[in-house]
Amino acid sequence: MGFLVKDCQRCGTAKVQLTLKGYIPGDGLNYELFVECNQCHRGSIYEGQPSGNLTDNRNLGSGRYIAEQPVRVHPHVADLSDDIPERTREVFLQAATCLRYGLSEAAGAMFRKAIDVSTKEFYMSDERLAEKSPANALRSRIKALGEMKILEHDIVELADIAALDGNDAAHDLDPYTIAEAEALEDLTRDLLDRLFVRPANTLRVKNKQIEAGLRK
Repeated sequence: MGFLVKDCQRCGTAKVQLTLKGYIPGDGLNYELFVECNQCHRGSIYEGQPSGNLTDNRNLGSGRYIAEQPVRVHPHVADLSDDIPERTREVFLQAATCLRYGLSEAAGAMFRKAIDVSTKEFYMSDERLAEKSPANALRSRIKALGEMKILEHDIVELADIAALDGNDAAHDLDPYTIAEAEALEDLTRDLLDRLFVRPANTLRVKNKQIEAGLRK
């Protein structure tokens, strides 16, 4: 069978032979090559454009193109609404991806950052806060939104609970578990929905009614 000579990303062995075990032809030019490290006997997938018969005992790296690094699969995360600001979506996606890789403490800290960023962007997007400056501390910022009657009590409480749990992930000595990170993801997603998605949906329906003459 054909092979590649590369640094194995599974065991760290440098310039090791990676023997071809299977392949998927894409469009006839681009392939996914499944290879096994001759040192650790674990597999990796490389994208490339090998030429000739792949089953010949030869280095496939002499083809037109073989990727330098193996394919990295990113776990699927359910899409967030476009009503949520882009930067908040980016941070949430990083947090959710960490969780799906089993990195619960990194996920918890990043969900906490998503809450932090979302409340700052809420200040930037809400006309009622045009003359206001957000507090530097997250929980103080959340509390202020309640005191100014910008957010209902249940949303303020939700945000504060999520923020405090995120603080545990970022600063607490005890391990932050997968179950805790999963719960924080649900809380954070619910908070973003209440901060941005529901108000946007309400506004769209209201504008539709105004256009139809049903509401002034």
